[in-house]
Amino acid sequence: MKVPKEIAEKANEYEMFRKKTGQLGAELIAWANENGFEDFCVEGFGVAQEPVGEEQIDGEYCDQTMYGEDTGYGTYYYPIEGSTQYMWVGYSF
Repeated sequence: MKVPKEIAEKANEYEMFRKKTGQLGAELIAWANENGFEDFCVEGFGVAQEPVGEEQIDGEYCDQTMYGEDTGYGTYYYPIEGSTQYMWVGYSF
């Protein structure tokens, strides 16, 4: 069987995206660890129009749910410089 050229091109593009995603993920995890998430399991990043949760310091917000005394998960929102949007970090502990 021969693979159609279009499928081979998609496979190549997929590989390039995986490499780029890995690099971006490593950079974002390093940033998160430098900013207080070193003891958390960071589960994702993104950008939101509006924050959710309780206001923290410096315009930051936190939406957190506890399962017990020391177990939970949440999303932390940081205001983006020069923007009305927020970068979010999803985490669990």
